[in-house]
Amino acid sequence: MVACATYWGLQDNTLAIFREILTTTQSRLEAGNLHFGHGYFDAHDEAVALVLAAEGLDPTTGPEILDVVMSDAGEKKLQLFLQQRIHDRLPTAYIIGYAALGELTFWCDSRALVPRSPLMSVIHEGYSPWFNQATPLRIVDVCCGGGSLGLLAAYHSPESHVLLLDIDADALALAGTNRRDQGMGNTLCVQADLLEALAPSSVDIILANPPYVDAEDMANLPQEYHHEPRLALAAGDDGLDLVHRLLRQASLVLSPHGMLFLEVGNSAPALASSYPALTFIWLELPSGGHGVCAISANELRNSIELTGSPASQV
Repeated sequence: MVACATYWGLQDNTLAIFREILTTTQSRLEAGNLHFGHGYFDAHDEAVALVLAAEGLDPTTGPEILDVVMSDAGEKKLQLFLQQRIHDRLPTAYIIGYAALGELTFWCDSRALVPRSPLMSVIHEGYSPWFNQATPLRIVDVCCGGGSLGLLAAYHSPESHVLLLDIDADALALAGTNRRDQGMGNTLCVQADLLEALAPSSVDIILANPPYVDAEDMANLPQEYHHEPRLALAAGDDGLDLVHRLLRQASLVLSPHGMLFLEVGNSAPALASSYPALTFIWLELPSGGHGVCAISANELRNSIELTGSPASQV
């Protein structure tokens, strides 16, 4: 116990309570030249997550533990966690094995991106003003990774049918684990290359968070991103390698009243310049984030047919 007390900057034989350990953990993270944003907003959020996980406590545990002494085993595990986070630059979600998106918590590992998509806000707002969330819908989460968006959509719209699609078998296996853990009977996981497995006019809503990081951004990403699967991030020189195909396929599989909700992040300017005839509705989301747009099925069909855009050549 003396070693642990010394590690946290306490006097020998001092029993460390959670309040002190949280403060010290946050300070160490802040001094670590780390990148935050992989499921946690800042050093404080990560400190709370790491401390609770090290002690084996539920992530919803409240301030009632602040003046309780942390166990010796928990302190030692936390030291290991901090080594992984600060020295190895491993995202906290991968260290503890889970991350939250909205109301749900998902199992999380390096088979898929850490859940963090701003498309969460589109789901929370019920796809307004285009749809009434109370109406049963046919929803597809394409490039689903660990399945967080699709499962969150199923949670908020239990009468809807939700399909989770990904080309990567490992990512889809993680999505399947999350699906079973959440008990979402209105969902199905299918391995597919984007939307090619779907019938024409069979989908009302597409939630798409495809790989969209361009070559320049890939070369400058913080170290934390390099623990995530490259397949889920890199998308060529302009970040649109998959998006061109996705737009073409979406124009075929969306129902006449359907909508595509697409996240492209920093590749938004490249997308807009590639499709000058296509009307993108760029969304301002309460949870933050940028580069998220909504596109109607009719707009997709009309614009892609008329412009001879890259998507129509796939």
